[in-house]
Amino acid sequence: MQYTKLSVAGCAALMFGLLACSGEDGKDGINGVNGLNGADGASCEVKSLKDGSGYKILCGGDSVGVLLNGKNGATGKQGITGATGAKGDTGKTGAKGDKGDKGDGCSVAALSDNSGYDVYCGANKVGVIKNGTDGKDGDACTTQAADDGIVINCGGTLTKLMNGIGCSGTTVNKDGRTGIEVACGGTLVDTLWNGSNGSDGSSATGSCTSVDDGKGVVTVTCGSDAPMKMFKAVCGAEPFDPEKKFCVLGKTYDLCEGKAYVVNREFCNDGVVAELCSEFKFNKTKTTAQFVTYRATTKDEFCWNGIVTPKCGGQEFDENEYCGKAYDGVTDSIYKYCDKPSKLEDIYDVIGLASVVAEPEEGAEEGDAVAPSSSSQSFFGNLIGKPLTHYNEEKLVEFFTKLGNIQSGVTECGIETPEKCGSKVYNAKKQFCDIRDERLYKFVTIDGRRWMAENLAFEYKLPQIDSSEGSDPALWSVVQVGGKVQYEKDAFESFEKNGTRYYTWNAAMGNGDVRKIMSEDAIAALKLNPKDEVVGACPDGWRLPNSDELNALSLKANAAEHGFEDLDDAEDVTVNFNVEFLGYYNVNTKDVVDANEAAYFWSETPVEEDERQAVDLLVTGKDQSVVNTSNKVFAFTIRCIENLPNEDEPEGGEGGQGGEGGLEP
Repeated sequence: MQYTKLSVAGCAALMFGLLACSGEDGKDGINGVNGLNGADGASCEVKSLKDGSGYKILCGGDSVGVLLNGKNGATGKQGITGATGAKGDTGKTGAKGDKGDKGDGCSVAALSDNSGYDVYCGANKVGVIKNGTDGKDGDACTTQAADDGIVINCGGTLTKLMNGIGCSGTTVNKDGRTGIEVACGGTLVDTLWNGSNGSDGSSATGSCTSVDDGKGVVTVTCGSDAPMKMFKAVCGAEPFDPEKKFCVLGKTYDLCEGKAYVVNREFCNDGVVAELCSEFKFNKTKTTAQFVTYRATTKDEFCWNGIVTPKCGGQEFDENEYCGKAYDGVTDSIYKYCDKPSKLEDIYDVIGLASVVAEPEEGAEEGDAVAPSSSSQSFFGNLIGKPLTHYNEEKLVEFFTKLGNIQSGVTECGIETPEKCGSKVYNAKKQFCDIRDERLYKFVTIDGRRWMAENLAFEYKLPQIDSSEGSDPALWSVVQVGGKVQYEKDAFESFEKNGTRYYTWNAAMGNGDVRKIMSEDAIAALKLNPKDEVVGACPDGWRLPNSDELNALSLKANAAEHGFEDLDDAEDVTVNFNVEFLGYYNVNTKDVVDANEAAYFWSETPVEEDERQAVDLLVTGKDQSVVNTSNKVFAFTIRCIENLPNEDEPEGGEGGQGGEGGLEP
């Protein structure tokens, strides 16, 4: 049995609900050695203490603890003001001097600036006592006996009254003020009052006051003198407060959280200076435009030539630049429109702006400074003080159309325009474009031939067939609707798995595609779009490698120091064929085989002795590969090779070199 105990803390938790706490029944113990039967726990209860200060906890009649109520902390009492110090003893009368009976009395005289008093004993000046200043209560004066007189301390200023006839100082309080009465020989000389609030410190001519009207004018009055007006700043003929406003061409504007801004170019948006920009709504092709409003730009926008424009990869760009796609076809990148400023000048004139890009003067040498545009109108020029106007929508469309022309190379601009794959700009020296789905592929050059450095990913589909001309497939055509070829819904023997695509040999070669057996005249009569003329899995201008090309590739990679990573076998050149060990797709089991262990690539070469077989390349390591033959029903990955100019079409019936055993169904 297990013993269950109810702790005092557990009961205490129940105490705040004023509930009794009973012991729980003992639970059956596990079959242990000599286990004891748990007895019922004794009941527990709580009882209030007689003085109401808490509770006593009783379990089985025995007291197991006391819980005392917490007490509220006592409120601290206000400190008592310290008692007034006892009166100091009067100074002792000095011993009578030889001529003490003729000692002179002491007196005080007000200073000429009313700041205090000079103290005289006889004809001699013995000290100065200053009035309190700056509104703070002056420090109390104290006296201290000395052998030859009395030392008076008022706020750190010491004054010594020399003994002649006996002098004494007595603390007095009158009308809320405290001071010291000075008596010499029993005669009251004067009372030295402690400093009081600074109101006593007024100048003899009266204090000065200033009044700010909040509009930039401060009026100063001193005593009975005539008031004097002071201007913080002047805008034109009007005063203003530069801490609240700023001035532009004789007109004042409110600061934006203390900051000035360019009028008619910027504005204050909830305390933040923002650029004022025209927003237009364009259709997808930018053939129509409609003015929307003037507004501030968001964090992802900027004001490009006065028009709300998205940033390019988080960056703003100049008036002679535009946002296109980088070579990867995805990343935003900034490009220049043209290196001939005159082209841009003409285009910007369409919307009434002059490009700030200037051409070198005739005869100027390279490196000479370029003069700015001679146009009197410049970006946002001459806008201050004028009402805002938005662009003419038709002119704006013309403006963007012309910019688009020099961007895409439609208009001659004297520059090498970038290649495009659909809307993606790419580097044609490193990539090529599959026009069918506008996908970009990297390629490498091996022995003067371009090979794909990535696996093909095109989803190959057969066109729908028009067999109305008869039963002979050579007479069949393809179905078009509105000039567009209609394709089957499902891919033709190509399978997507784990992010890549596998093709049977028939799909790779395009066997079963009616366009492959149609005559050239029949194809021409269809007036197909170039992308609809492509037959087989490889892109236009590319094909499957033949068995000889696979053999040469295999031998070269096996002999290279870094295998397929360095097919040129040069120390400073890395080709990066990028072999991925993705195995092959078994059409029957619908699963990938040999993943992470091998890579399989089809050739265009069938095996003459066995029409079920075709030549393929098997790669099992970066420098381990062999040319095999495998059954055409298996789906392999594809690496295409570029056609050479005027290269003959593959015969499709070449015999291939059999390897060390390929795949059989």
